[in-house]
Formats: sequence, C-alpha cells, structure tokens
Amino acid sequence: VGFSFALIYSAYLFWRYWNLLAKGGVLTSSFPAFGPPLGVEIRVDAFNNFMALLFISLSFLVSVYSIKYMEHDTGLDRYYAMLLLLVAGMVGVAIAGDFFTLFVFWELMSIASYSLVSFRKYRWEPIEAGFKYLVMSTLGSLMALLGISLLYYYAGTLNFTALSKAFAKPEGILVLYGYVILMLIFVGFGVTASIVPFHTWLPDAHPAAPSSISAMLSGLVIKAGIYAIARGSFMIFAPSIFDYGTLFVVFAVITTTVANIMALLQRDVKRLLAFSSTVNIGFILFGLGTAAYASHMGIAFAGIMGLVGALMHTLSHAIGKGLLFLAAGSFITRAKTRNIYELQGAGRAMPWTGVTFSIGLLSLSGVPPLAGFVSKFILLMAGYSVGDAFMNVTTSLMLVNSVFAAVYYLRLVQICVIRPRGEGLKELREASPVIVAPLLILMIALIVIGCYPWPLLDMAQRAALALLP
Repeated sequence: VGFSFALIYSAYLFWRYWNLLAKGGVLTSSFPAFGPPLGVEIRVDAFNNFMALLFISLSFLVSVYSIKYMEHDTGLDRYYAMLLLLVAGMVGVAIAGDFFTLFVFWELMSIASYSLVSFRKYRWEPIEAGFKYLVMSTLGSLMALLGISLLYYYAGTLNFTALSKAFAKPEGILVLYGYVILMLIFVGFGVTASIVPFHTWLPDAHPAAPSSISAMLSGLVIKAGIYAIARGSFMIFAPSIFDYGTLFVVFAVITTTVANIMALLQRDVKRLLAFSSTVNIGFILFGLGTAAYASHMGIAFAGIMGLVGALMHTLSHAIGKGLLFLAAGSFITRAKTRNIYELQGAGRAMPWTGVTFSIGLLSLSGVPPLAGFVSKFILLMAGYSVGDAFMNVTTSLMLVNSVFAAVYYLRLVQICVIRPRGEGLKELREASPVIVAPLLILMIALIVIGCYPWPLLDMAQRAALALLP
C-alpha cells in the first residue's frame, strides 16, 4: 500500500509541473550547488517528464496486480523492495542531467531487474535466465561506460548541456571520435533495449520471470534503454551534424524482421510476447531514425513527426504489452501452462481477461480505433514524408512487418479467446477482481487514446521539441 501511494504522489509531482515544462521550461537541480562540470545534475524537461510519468503510472498498476498475483510466493518483502528500486532506477535514468547520474541509476535499475527475473530461485529456469541477462547487460554497460569515459576524456564534463556545446561544431578527427562514442552508447544501451542482435536475453527472461515483472521488462525497462539511446544521441550529437539516422533505420528494419520471424515460430505465449516486444522496439527505433535522418536532410516536419511517433508508440506499446503480460499471467496461473495450444479457449472461461487480452493484441496489430493504430500511422507517415528512395523502401518494409506481426497477434486471439475451451480448461474460472482491475484500466486507456489522441499528441509534440528543438 505504501509503495502504491509513493508512486501516486510521484506521478502527481511530475504532472504538476507539466504546464511549465510544456512551454519549453526546464527544471534543474545540481549537487553540490556549484553544478557542472564537477557536480551532478537532475534535469526535468518535457521529454523526460513524459517518460517518467509513463514509468510511474504503469508501475503503479503492476504493483496493484502483484498484490493478488504474488500472494502465494515467499520473500515478498524482497520482491517489493526490488520493484521499488527498479522504479526508482528508471525514473532516475529519465531525469538525469548528466551521464554520471544516468549511469548510477542505470545500474540500480539493472541490479533490481536481475534480481526480479530470478526471483523464483527454487527453479533452475529463472536462475539461468537471470544470469544470462546479467552477463549480457553487464557487457552492454561496459560498452556504454567506455563511451561515457571517452566523452569525459574529450570534454572534461558529463553534463548533457555542456556536452552538446562541446560537440556543436566538430571538425576533422572530432567527427570520427563522435561516431565512435555514438556507436558505443548505441550498442551498450541497445542490449537492454533488446535491439537485434543484442536481444537474446529477453525471450529467456520473460518465461522465467513472474508475469508482473515481464510486464515491467517489456513495458518499461527496454524503453529505458531506448530513452538512454535517444538522450545520448539527440541531445549531444545534433542530427543536423552527425548522420546516424541511417544506422538507426537499418537496425530498426533488421530488428522487426528477425523478431517477427522468431515470434511466428513460438508455442510459448510468453516467448511469443517477448519477441513481439523486440519487434515494437524496432518500430520505436525507426521513429528515432526517421527523426535523425529527416533532421540531417533539413526536413524539420518529418523529424518532429518521427519523434512524436516514437513517443506515442513507446506509450501505446507500454500500455498494450503491459496489459498482455498481465493477462497472460492470469491465464497461466489458472491453467498451469504457457503453451498457446493448451490455452485454447481460456478467454471464454475467463471473459474479462479474454476481452482485455484481445484488445491488447488488436492494439498492437494496429487496428483502429486503438492506441497502436495511432502510433503506427504516425511512424509510417513520418517515414513516407521524408520522400527519398531509402526512406520509402524502409518504411514499406516496416509496413510489411506490421502486417506480418498482425498475423500472429490475430492467431493468438483466435486460439486463446475465440475457439471453444480445451478439455483441460473445463474448470477454469475468472481471476480475482484485484487482478482484473488493472487489466480493465489498461484496456480503457488503449481505447481512449485511440479514439481521442489529441491531448497526448500535444504532449508528445512538446516532448519531441524538447529533444529536437
């Protein structure tokens, strides 16, 4: 209860300052008081305020869901402590005003994630998945740390504002130096973001982790990775000078294509949803790439649209995938299986869970009038708005990937919800209202955003302008 109230109050504080931030304002606080280059800084602008609100809001619903979902597990004091550290780490990453602060909170978030993935340590699967995540994420953190160290070596500071000034007019070898640092940051944080080929920890972590933690991983943690890439690239290396949009777009197409193929082959519902998360990270990365590419070409409108699409898809996927993992966890807890075909008709036996599960899948499929349609439409329009051959081809490939993903989403609806219930599910009953309530809230959010997206589009546009003025 205390944890939930802390999250509610935190969300209130971020929301309270939105009007100031929406007008281009920035809140900063330095420690010690003399600030950069020696001090550390907390910085809140429209962009990271958008992300922090998302982190806190979904975490609150996951904490409510956990009350009933985790009641039969032991060690719940450790579970909620690690969950609180995870949320604190993500919010800290969002509001960091320098790379030192960001990296400290990044490690806090990562340590909590490892612990929660391997929470059910009496089974081998969580231990193995947690260790794999630990090794891969540690290697990624080392890559990012190397890039951060090179930034400090050149500029003598890790403050984002000071770094942007240091790389404002690069010449000669400094341009190459900037690209090397950018690649280290991209790969380092790309591991946690689950960008192909750094994604292999995620499909193992999801089946092993409690479903509430799967919702946190796919809904929020991998978004923190994308956020770190966006903050470390756009704010320091101006896309009008550095041409990294092509790299982002190419990785986005590869990520969505590979993950789509892998998702289609899965029989485990949580592994399928894990690969689906990687697919949608590809869409978000495509939005960032479009923004960087268009800005480098001098097409400001497409650049802003790409960032707005990336932010809206971050939001719609966080809500949709959080909903899907929570609903899948409800199915799995009652049916005692993760096999898609053994869950046949589970949605008929658990109608509220089945309806919310279906809406989540339809949203990720891009079916109107749901949130996923809005974000995918903006992303594709941004890509086509650039107008050159490269972006037309890659945007068309992303459109094909979106249709491809809809195939296995709709297949999941057909098997788990529409078909008559299987022989082993005759005694299946609906989950507790404490579990169903967060699902209904998330489902309503997907519908409301899809039908009336304008307030959130305005927030996303202001957030985009804070990152790409």
